[in-house]
Amino acid sequence: MKITVPPKFGLIPAIGSSPRANLRDDPTLPAFKEQIEFIHATPLEYQERWIAANDVFEDDVRLTSVVEWSDGRISFSISQPQYHGEPATHREIEGFFNAAGWKRILDDSGHLLFYNYVFEVLAIDALPRNCYIKDGSLLPFDVILCRPDDRLQDFLKPY
Repeated sequence: MKITVPPKFGLIPAIGSSPRANLRDDPTLPAFKEQIEFIHATPLEYQERWIAANDVFEDDVRLTSVVEWSDGRISFSISQPQYHGEPATHREIEGFFNAAGWKRILDDSGHLLFYNYVFEVLAIDALPRNCYIKDGSLLPFDVILCRPDDRLQDFLKPY
């Protein structure tokens, strides 16, 4: 069982920008560099993430309760199966996603991303801490799934 702590509902990717060093005063170099950052998800985005996990990975995450605190903020409580196995290697994770029809997307900020065209969903944080191998199968859990907005799609260019 997991419970969110207001106002946090997990993380989702977004495009952020930071000042770019321009040591040579090159006028052709943009003043800012865009990159993927993680921001706090809204309650709806949090629910969409777990619905996508159930649809895409055939997971069994369930919303078990909604708590309204005295200050009006809310928390969600979810349950998900207990996962057993060995942490998958990066190669095993990439092989699973590729075999399942996901497209690997390279990102300058070092994130390993996968895009699924059938579900129109992006997977981030598919790392050994979130993916186990059991009986020759990959068990992804806590992988961040989201449907990219226009800005994220323009940045990643999955098509």
